[in-house]
Amino acid sequence: SQGSAQRGAESMSVPSDLDRLELELRCVPGVVAVGLEADNDHDGLVVQAVVLSSIAAPDVRARIRRVLDANVHENVSLEIVVDNLVPATPV
Repeated sequence: SQGSAQRGAESMSVPSDLDRLELELRCVPGVVAVGLEADNDHDGLVVQAVVLSSIAAPDVRARIRRVLDANVHENVSLEIVVDNLVPATPV
């Protein structure tokens, strides 16, 4: 319906809201990169989070989901990419 489409557009259409969401997601321990993209097929948002496994909390997926649930009021598709790269140690 047009009403729900309008509410969805209002909820996260302002760039500062997306910037704030990205910043909050990057504050989750282990998240090193975030991608946000409109999902026009499903009236929602696609979120891709890159997680560095060596520094991520065991509940990183739940932490990411809590940030999304608190900030996004539309459909969200979450993709988590786990990077097993070990940070370089100084010689």
